Amino acid sequence: MKMLKRIQETKPVWHALIWIIAYIILVNIGDALSEMNGISNSATSAILIAFSVILLLYVTKNRWTSFYGLRWPDKADLRKTWFYIPLAIIAILQYSKGFKSDLNFRDIAIIVALMIGVGFIEELLFRGFLFQGILKKGKLINAIIISGITFGIGHIINLLRGYSLADQGLQIVIAIALGITLALLVAVTDSILPGVLFHALLNISGNLTNSNLTIEFYVVILSIVLCIVYSLYLKKWVKSKTELAPSV
Repeated sequence: MKMLKRIQETKPVWHALIWIIAYIILVNIGDALSEMNGISNSATSAILIAFSVILLLYVTKNRWTSFYGLRWPDKADLRKTWFYIPLAIIAILQYSKGFKSDLNFRDIAIIVALMIGVGFIEELLFRGFLFQGILKKGKLINAIIISGITFGIGHIINLLRGYSLADQGLQIVIAIALGITLALLVAVTDSILPGVLFHALLNISGNLTNSNLTIEFYVVILSIVLCIVYSLYLKKWVKSKTELAPSV
């Protein structure tokens, strides 16, 4: 861990990439073990919850919780973000596809646990480690765009998890839009916690509902429109915050 801390201080982007690669490897190990025991996502869920705990202890031990956004936004910031209502709408849109009828209590519990882990890990790695790593070496706009695009393109790994090209294409497009929007929210509020909650709720709704490419296409289009409108609104707060920041 001392070596990782040294890398975080001297090469923060590499620090983020090391953790992202570890995350990808663990997901694939979990998927393989889940396939072996015949219970979908069971091992992946357990591994990612454990990984979440390790990450939280790592950040807490080094006193990086505030630096990486593990704090709740204050009231003024909540007003600036429209209380995250656009994100809530995007998460709810998924339910227009209807619930899967073949899920039992165990399946739902595994999905919820897995997506809580995924939401926490991906927000901390992309909107925490990577965002701050890029920001330390460059401009805020670079941190927003690069972390957002990297987050979206990173979803191509799901091809290894059996996703179709059509499903994967839709996922990457919306993930880039959401990645940039969530990065803007971090720039405004200095908090990743609402993003963690949204990320988990979005993934849960996506996994509890039916797969319907036609409906999903319209959901993605509407979600992208919401992201664009929301991002344009957030941009003014990012600009004002940058203008008020003291020069170094």
